[in-house]
Amino acid sequence: MKIIIIGNCGSGKSTLSKQIAAQLNYPLLQLDNLWHQTNYSTDAKEWFIQKQIKFMQQDNWIIDGNYRSTMSLRLQQADVIIWLKISKFRAIWRIIKRSILFRINKKTRPEMPEQFKEHFDQEYLEFLKFVFSYDEKQISEVIKVNRTDQSNLVIVRKKADKKKIVNLIENEYQIV
Repeated sequence: MKIIIIGNCGSGKSTLSKQIAAQLNYPLLQLDNLWHQTNYSTDAKEWFIQKQIKFMQQDNWIIDGNYRSTMSLRLQQADVIIWLKISKFRAIWRIIKRSILFRINKKTRPEMPEQFKEHFDQEYLEFLKFVFSYDEKQISEVIKVNRTDQSNLVIVRKKADKKKIVNLIENEYQIV
């Protein structure tokens, strides 16, 4: 089974992907970890794509992250698409909270590479604006155009729904 987990920044993709990967004992690729190891150059973008393609050659996997420019690669292979939808305000609150915790203790975000640093500066404010401008309609269109007829789209809006997903996967991998 090939699973992708998408959603706005701060929606809980990393947490859910780790839970599911532990349950299924599937390899997990966290795109934030991969991307933030780079220098963000054109060469880095190509490396980022190639790493994903190589990872997806496995029979079973989980990939968490949006990265809309490469989302079509993952959608075309995914058996299950889990889309976490939370309010933009909640996403921003969670991002600020995790940033503060990460500053205090780097172990709070093990999905981030060791060299990753966050600064509360103009770039950080631009990131928060990016989160607030998250366009579900665009993502919906990317999914519609690129997913296969066999893939299951699961939309998760509440914490209770995340628990249901974990339970569904646990019970014979039945995804609805």
